[in-house]
Amino acid sequence: MQALTGSSRFTFGRNWRRYVDGFLDDEKVARAQAQTSAFLGFGNLNGKRFLDIGCGSGLFSSVAHRMGAAEVISFDVDPDSVVATSRVFERAGSPANWEIMQGSVLDREFLAGLPRADVVYAWGVLHHTGAMWDALRNTAELIRPGGLLYVAIYNKQEYATMRNWRGSYHWLRIKRIYNSGGPVMRLVLETLYRGKDIVRMLIRLKNPLAEIQGYSSWRGMSWSVDTSDWLGGLPYEFAGVDEVFNFCHKELGLELRNLKSTIFLGCNQFLFHKPVR
Repeated sequence: MQALTGSSRFTFGRNWRRYVDGFLDDEKVARAQAQTSAFLGFGNLNGKRFLDIGCGSGLFSSVAHRMGAAEVISFDVDPDSVVATSRVFERAGSPANWEIMQGSVLDREFLAGLPRADVVYAWGVLHHTGAMWDALRNTAELIRPGGLLYVAIYNKQEYATMRNWRGSYHWLRIKRIYNSGGPVMRLVLETLYRGKDIVRMLIRLKNPLAEIQGYSSWRGMSWSVDTSDWLGGLPYEFAGVDEVFNFCHKELGLELRNLKSTIFLGCNQFLFHKPVR
């Protein structure tokens, strides 16, 4: 379980502010809600406390509010993400049962002040902390007995015969170049990456415009914003399904309830249950 984080940190919060201001609408929230409900296996959060770790845009905190959560707590280490979530909070009517704060999942003193939650949500977050396994351990402590952890971690791809010029280690190099380069370098990499996506769509005889417009049907996200997020995302760690399962089950005592895995570079999604001892 090697931690490879790179030498700089991507400003996720600015990206999420761009998403909230330019892309987020009711349709995307509804699609994100449908995806979340399907994976959790139930349609509402009535009476439950929802903790959104690394809330980013605030989209899934908004989903929890719409699903009837009794209490929503959102936090992120990035102040711009706190601003983005606050804007979504205001659009929702500034509900009294939704609290937003700035803090780190690696800060145990901060975490000690948080209540335990029925559903702890950490989608695509912990692998960007620079200490993924510590972050996952801290996250598990925030689940109340009988509660759930919905977590997504980047899949590990390795190609031993390619001298790491493909897969996870290759993308670590790309992310370092993206973050250390200036605006021109970032624009070039984004253009090349998006162009590669469009060529791939054409090869599959897909309409690129339709494919890009339909991208938000998956978790209500934006193709443009996600491209910048993927290329820039440092720190960057990854793990195989077996590594995450073994760590959560054997070391943290959690029970697997649902799993959606990938053979690609995206996220493996896990739903763990914390048994009542």
